[in-house]
Amino acid sequence: VVREIEALQAKLDETVDEDEQRALEEDVTGKILWLCWCGICAEVDELLSKVLDYLRKEANMSDHA
Repeated sequence: VVREIEALQAKLDETVDEDEQRALEEDVTGKILWLCWCGICAEVDELLSKVLDYLRKEANMSDHA
């Protein structure tokens, strides 16, 4: 995805037509937002599993107490 963004950015830098520039800017922005969203989802998935593990351990400790 990063290479796609770099390719779009290079194409944008060479483009003189304003409408095409705007379309390319939207494409670049969309890919960057998608990449950020994927990163956020990965972080949430990792954190969620840690939280669930913690809650399970706490539940087991209180059951044994």
